[in-house]
Amino acid sequence: MHINVETKPATLNTYDSRKKRLVETIDRLYHRDARGSLQKMIARIHPADMAAILDELPPEHVVDIFHTIGDKELGAEVFSQMGPHLRTQVMTESPVEKLAALLEHMQPDDLTDLVGELPEDQRAELMAMLGRDSKSEVESLLKYDPNSAGGIMTTEFFSLPHSLTVEQAIESIRSREDVEMVFYLYLTDEEGRLVGVVSLRQLLLTRPDTALRSIMNRRVIKVNTDADQTTVALLVDKYRLLAIPVVDQDDILVGMVTVDDVIDVIEEETTRDMLKMAGTSESETFTHSALKVAGIRLPWLLAAFIGGLAATMVIEKYESILAQVLVLSAFLPVIMGMAGNVGVQSATVAVRGLATGAIDVRDTLPLVLKELRVGLVLGGFYGVILAAYGYLMHDSLQLGQVVGLTILGNMTGAALLAVLLPMIFQRLKVDPAVATGPFVTTAIDILGVLNYFVIASWIYKL
Repeated sequence: MHINVETKPATLNTYDSRKKRLVETIDRLYHRDARGSLQKMIARIHPADMAAILDELPPEHVVDIFHTIGDKELGAEVFSQMGPHLRTQVMTESPVEKLAALLEHMQPDDLTDLVGELPEDQRAELMAMLGRDSKSEVESLLKYDPNSAGGIMTTEFFSLPHSLTVEQAIESIRSREDVEMVFYLYLTDEEGRLVGVVSLRQLLLTRPDTALRSIMNRRVIKVNTDADQTTVALLVDKYRLLAIPVVDQDDILVGMVTVDDVIDVIEEETTRDMLKMAGTSESETFTHSALKVAGIRLPWLLAAFIGGLAATMVIEKYESILAQVLVLSAFLPVIMGMAGNVGVQSATVAVRGLATGAIDVRDTLPLVLKELRVGLVLGGFYGVILAAYGYLMHDSLQLGQVVGLTILGNMTGAALLAVLLPMIFQRLKVDPAVATGPFVTTAIDILGVLNYFVIASWIYKL
């Protein structure tokens, strides 16, 4: 493990200032060609911090400074922590032999992710650089869906036959220093099927001559290679696991997913869901042209555009009311804006809850009733304020009644719609993250305007 030489509890500002000093020092040592001092300094910096520092350095110095890292294992860790654009730069500008030596030290799952993101021509070129073992591991992982347990697992796991004794198991662990994260000892039978698991704590507290099969836990939490990565993350979170074993259709142990990979999955899924709700994608920032980005966003903006036209048609229908009570138009922005904000809040909670498993479609009724109460409370609070404002500023009790009742109805309705629509989409097997955003926005706009003028017609008796 590489420990940052200045590692202390620190605020974000302290971390940023420390990183800035390290960036300046490393760049100064590079300019002086002080290779020895530069290597020593880099060796004392955590890989994640080093990746962040490289991102702050002048682009023309990044590759040379990166290859100053003497320890190839450390270099591989730094490389895996880099952002996509920085990794692409290193791969593009690095000599083939240096890149090949670096990739050989990457974890199989990280290397597979890297290879899987490349175009076909670059993928073939990179695969040709790898040694036989690394190439075989990558090829075996590439056959799985990248968003499945097989796609995110590592094949560098530690397992033993369940017939061994505790003493033999401990000796085996001591002889395997290169294995990633031995949190649990997975036990297999003669055919390689997963039959049990023993924690390291239990192993150390048991008599040395005890057979592993007598102390193992046979109720193993495991996943199949084709399990969705979100399911894997939910299981790790639910059972508070540090790793989860992966088995094939014959129950043969083929890999494991560690908690660091699960964190990456959760971050990836959260980002993906939020971008889907916005009608865009994560990759568009760096990889797509302006025309391509516009093409991705256009359908979702079109839905909002059509909704806006529908709301305009509603306003035109009640044009006579606006002509007689012109002040009604002044309150449209606040009424529509507040309803939209409530809708976004409720939709975000519902979509995220469905994605993480915290909410199920069977929870529709209690969730709807809860959001109904929330909408009534929020709508009542702001309705009273807006009604008082309308009455005091325009000396009109009728105006106060219209805007107060409208914001009550719109905020309550928005909360209900924003919860009901994701539930309906989930039941119809449509991704709620993709469909909820444009539908909720459009529905709230149309129904909100209609509600406003219906109430106005009723109050003013027009």
